[in-house]
Amino acid sequence: MRSQAEKLLVVESDDRLRDHIIVVLSGAGYEVSTAYEQGIKAVLAFDPDAVVMGADPPQLDCCDLLSEIKGSERTQKIRVVMLSPGGSAERTRGLELGADDVVSVPFDSHELLSRVRSQLRNKSVADGFLERLRLAEENQNTAQQVVTAVNEERRTLRVGGLATVAVLIVASLVLLFFYRRTQEQNTRVYAAITRLQTGVLTEQQLRERSRRALEDRGHSPSPASDPQKLQLQKKSEDLKSQIAASKTEDASSLQRQLAAVDSRLQKLETEGRVAQRRNRSASLRAGTGWASYPKRGVDGCLRAFSAR
Repeated sequence: MRSQAEKLLVVESDDRLRDHIIVVLSGAGYEVSTAYEQGIKAVLAFDPDAVVMGADPPQLDCCDLLSEIKGSERTQKIRVVMLSPGGSAERTRGLELGADDVVSVPFDSHELLSRVRSQLRNKSVADGFLERLRLAEENQNTAQQVVTAVNEERRTLRVGGLATVAVLIVASLVLLFFYRRTQEQNTRVYAAITRLQTGVLTEQQLRERSRRALEDRGHSPSPASDPQKLQLQKKSEDLKSQIAASKTEDASSLQRQLAAVDSRLQKLETEGRVAQRRNRSASLRAGTGWASYPKRGVDGCLRAFSAR
């Protein structure tokens, strides 16, 4: 069932025949027009689905109007049913001029409606086919555009991916270079710290040895003065015993001897203390000199490392 009445244009010079055609077509539910005086302009204005045309239309050349309808891109889809008096030769001539169908006059009303409906069905099928073809072309164009856009996107992504990979490679090489340089610096720092710790231990050991040597020297008497000192101490004790047991006239002589012995003993003790102080100073100087050697070596290593 049609949603909208199909439009038919009737072009016929015989008034009685034209009115009969209008009654037949209108009764079948078609929208019929007879405004054909302006020729192709009237056709364009009404935009019919089919044209029922007599072989000799008034004020028009039949062949010219048929040629204009079929020759224009805007109207070539319109179906043309020609009414032609005569036999098969006239019908053949109408088909050769471009008509889609030819009906002999006089005609049967049912035959005319059947011929018109057949042409309208053919037009509907052709229009549907052309519409699908148009949609297919549009889809093809759209698909082509999509493919082109995808290819462009792929090229862009490929270039971007290559650039990203190149940046990552360069960044990795830079990081590797700095990592190796840092490792070398850390190795040198650890070596310098190890040498520094070794130097500190050496300094502490030397100081400990010097301290022990000083303590040993402080507690042990001088080997050169020990026998003489002991002899003088023994002689001093003997003189003191003799003074206590002697008479008055002998005591003064013994006291002078005791004073001489005490003086010599005190002198030996003074010389021993001076020698001990000298030995202590010499040991301290020796310990300081040896201890400073590792420091100078570590400082030199650190200065060399800093210069690198």
